[in-house]
Amino acid sequence: MRPRLRPALLAVALLLPLAPASGAEAAPVAVTALPPSRAEAATWTVALQLPSPLRAGAPASATIRLTARAGHHVNLEYPAAFKPDGRATATFSGPRVALALTARRPCAGSPAEACEVTLALPFTPGMERTRFSGMVLFSVCTAERCLIERIALGAEAAR
Repeated sequence: MRPRLRPALLAVALLLPLAPASGAEAAPVAVTALPPSRAEAATWTVALQLPSPLRAGAPASATIRLTARAGHHVNLEYPAAFKPDGRATATFSGPRVALALTARRPCAGSPAEACEVTLALPFTPGMERTRFSGMVLFSVCTAERCLIERIALGAEAAR
């Protein structure tokens, strides 16, 4: 009969190798890489583009291009937004920034629906490299159902 490990002891045994040795300092935590500036799925593509050049402290606007695919259309009634995370160095108007519709391309055969939209994301660059990192929230629909998406995107631009 094998001895049975208790969950608490197993957790300690697994985490022990990660703890610094007695008297040793913990290694500095590295800054994690940014998410990609573009993402896609079977029903949509989304891309983040920063303007160039940027001036520290001068208001600017990034562009998010969203394209619906495979019988879907962009849900213009859903409040598309950007939620910056801790890696972003740009300044935003709040923890959830509304994306403003700046252009739309109607779907073939259905001009009332948008199959591609361009959205503006206002921000203010800081004194250092401008880094965007966060979640883009949007929705695409078919005639029967809508999908609500939360996609991590990131980009970086030098001034």
